[in-house]
Amino acid sequence: MPSKRFTPKTRPSGYRDAKFIIIAAEGTNTEEQYFTDLAKSYPAQNIRVKVIPRSDPDPKAVIKALDDYRKEFSLSLRKDYDELWMVIDIDQWKEKMLSEVVASCEQKRYGCAISNPCFELWLLLHLKSLEEYDPESLRKFKEQRKVKEKKHPLKLELSKLLDGYNESNLDTSKFLGNVEIAIERAKALDTQPEHRWTNDLGTRVYLIAEKIINTK
Repeated sequence: MPSKRFTPKTRPSGYRDAKFIIIAAEGTNTEEQYFTDLAKSYPAQNIRVKVIPRSDPDPKAVIKALDDYRKEFSLSLRKDYDELWMVIDIDQWKEKMLSEVVASCEQKRYGCAISNPCFELWLLLHLKSLEEYDPESLRKFKEQRKVKEKKHPLKLELSKLLDGYNESNLDTSKFLGNVEIAIERAKALDTQPEHRWTNDLGTRVYLIAEKIINTK
């Protein structure tokens, strides 16, 4: 019986000049919906965005998803041009694990967008500046534990502002019109970009967003 012929996976000819931005996120729904709809809202001939579906929330599994994608599509990804990004939260992960994960990303030349404490901070920045909150509210936002209704304070705040917040079925129309504002607010919070992640409330998701909307 003849062996099955291997067909390399390459990018379609019409995509030859487009930059691929490949994203693997810790979350299973919210991030995928956000980045997919963001790319649709800012269509560009030279940008293609792919969010890798996954179910394991472990940051090491996020890196493995990027590893697997790069291996499978090695012939279509161009070194020093296409980009692979990891999107995770500080959340409950210990600093030692986060340091190992970020070091692995740096070694593999993956981008790393960490939110402190979680992705919902990035969403909130589309709606309000943190300057509008008092110190006690900011302290609660930074906490990594859940409160009433088993939700994080940032998720409760989004629910209050939006009259409901469903992270499994994100209504991105409530956010995408303000993405450029969110980018500027997140940049202002990132006062120590040389650090691997922000030690205070902050998110580096803006690094991906400004690439997708083609401002950088």
